[in-house]
Order: sequence, then C-alpha cells, then structure tokens
Amino acid sequence: MYANAARNDRFINLHSEHTPVLSRWSYHPEEPFSITVAFQTGVDQWVEWVFARDLLMAGVAGPAGIGDVRFIPFDDGDERLLLLQIESDQGRASWFLDRREAEEFLEVTLEEVPAGAEEQYFDVDKLIEEIADV
Repeated sequence: MYANAARNDRFINLHSEHTPVLSRWSYHPEEPFSITVAFQTGVDQWVEWVFARDLLMAGVAGPAGIGDVRFIPFDDGDERLLLLQIESDQGRASWFLDRREAEEFLEVTLEEVPAGAEEQYFDVDKLIEEIADV
C-alpha cells in the first residue's frame, strides 16, 4: 500500500495573489526515508521534489529545513497551516498547506514504516545494483 494524497494548495506569488496548484504527495515503503511531492505545472506536466520524511516530521512540529525545502508551521486564526517553501536555481515558491492534512499523511507513512525502522525496509543491495547499472 502507498500513502498518497492529492489536493489543491494555495500558491503565493510575488504579488500576493493566490493561484490554486494541484499537488500529489506520495510515500513508498521501499524508499522509506523519502517523500515525493509533485506540483502540476501543465496539463500533463509535473515537477517533483523529493525530501526526507524526517524533514516533514520536524516541520509539522516547528520550523525545519535549511536547504532547498523548508517547513514553517503556524496558526492563522482558526486555521493550522504549514508553509512549504522550495528553492532552486530557477526560482522559489511558497505554498500554504493544511497542517492537519500534512499530519494525517505523515501518520499513514508511519503506519507503513514506523520511525526508526526504515533500514528494515530499505534494500541496499538493490540500490547498489541500480547505481552500478548506470
């Protein structure tokens, strides 16, 4: 089973206008250390970002990330939000996520592979074979 979710998130551009962006979050137990989030940029075009599951775990509890992916949780009135910031040499973007939905997604991943048990699900031999077959 895979933990997957799709939803519309709010994109914040330089002019503070909100544009809906479809995102697809996925977690695969055979890659237990990482989460993939894909953002739809066109009809059949997606841009994927892969980051550590530990980063999301830390980010729902407090500010996390010092690299290209950062999370900042905060409350806006009755809304519990999670700000996702990504940055590359092509630019940067920020999205507000519903923190409860992010926490629920994270819970599903932890049911699949408990924290601290990732090594039991990770096939090092398969990785070496993939790297050697390049």
